[in-house]
Amino acid sequence: MAEIIDWRKLSVRRDVRFEALEERFCSTKGTKSDNRVFSTVKELMVFAALVGYQLDDFQPLESKVSTTPILLDTYATTGHDAYIYLIALAKEPSLDILKNDRLRDAIGIFEGYCNSGLKHIDSWIMNNIGESLVTNILFNQTLEYLVENG
Repeated sequence: MAEIIDWRKLSVRRDVRFEALEERFCSTKGTKSDNRVFSTVKELMVFAALVGYQLDDFQPLESKVSTTPILLDTYATTGHDAYIYLIALAKEPSLDILKNDRLRDAIGIFEGYCNSGLKHIDSWIMNNIGESLVTNILFNQTLEYLVENG
């Protein structure tokens, strides 16, 4: 008999070394500010995963020890779990990836793209350290990609 998985309790992880990005971009981290780009960390993770996917850069997490989780149920409450499934389907175009016994694999795909996206976003910040507004960096990098590949 197949193992029954409570999908709500599955963790979606990110590398702890990107906590500074979370504090800089997310209203729920660090000091409260109206000029944060994302309301929550999960929104940043979705954006980062989309960046990683768009750049075709998949980098799985190296260790679960130095990661921070968000429960899949938290993604589901706002519909953000759909991005996890869509990115997994894009990488492995078979509905099998969404079956109960492969859901951890689907999450791993999302985490890999998110990880690479966070690395790219971090490098964008480091390469534009003098830029005053973080939102300008994200906008300019996204626009640059669209112009080059559009």
